[in-house]
Amino acid sequence: MRGKLTLLNNQDFTLKKYEQLCEAVAASKYTNVTFEEYLNHHAENTTHFIILRHDIDVNAKNALDMAQVEYQYGLRATYYFRTIKKVFVPTIMDRIASYNHEIGYHYETLDRSKGNLELAVKLFQQELAMFRQRYEIKTVCMHGTSLTKYDNKEIWKEHKLSDFDLLGEPYLSIDYAKFAYFSDSSRTWSFDKKTKDIVDATSQVMQPRHTDELIEIIRTGELGNICILTHPIRWSANLRDYLSRYAIDLVYNIGKTGIGWQRKLSRS
Repeated sequence: MRGKLTLLNNQDFTLKKYEQLCEAVAASKYTNVTFEEYLNHHAENTTHFIILRHDIDVNAKNALDMAQVEYQYGLRATYYFRTIKKVFVPTIMDRIASYNHEIGYHYETLDRSKGNLELAVKLFQQELAMFRQRYEIKTVCMHGTSLTKYDNKEIWKEHKLSDFDLLGEPYLSIDYAKFAYFSDSSRTWSFDKKTKDIVDATSQVMQPRHTDELIEIIRTGELGNICILTHPIRWSANLRDYLSRYAIDLVYNIGKTGIGWQRKLSRS
């Protein structure tokens, strides 16, 4: 058993590795803020802010594990929850909110309405109201999957965030010329153009291969502002979950590559 634990501790994308990342953030020169705090109080300031953002796509339990780790290090993060059964779990969301983390709405209404914009906006209003029965929602974030052809952000082509008393959306409200953006999508910190959760950060030269390199970037403090996106389902607390998630990510990445080639061929 000890050998299995040692094996897990040496792997990337584990809860243990995320704790090391949190330790580095807490000890760094960066001021940790939620997305809402940054927009409300710090957007006009210059540098050395770090935003920890989590997209809760599959299971809320993993999010609670990460929230507890962050709380131990005095950090606050922004958690975006989908409305599906295993993600929208108020008992878990309440506990995460009790750690002073920001709760946000991870919307996917254009996907669910199969591209019908009018229906997507109505569904957005309904689900946002459901969240607001429990939490003061000030920011929302689109959910993007390579398995659909729709871009959920397109609901903002005809509507404004302020129409819904919202401050911001991570893909629309941050100037990524002022932020380094690191995402664990596709189980890598390097830019993955096959995903929808990418930003315009063409000037960003640092591309860490693994979390230890990201930790070193934070420790040096050379970058101005940093936004880190993680998907808690990817950060395993035990060896069984780690091996299962590794296999799922491998299959999913192969599938995304195939879909990408199929779409290129259909456009040619």
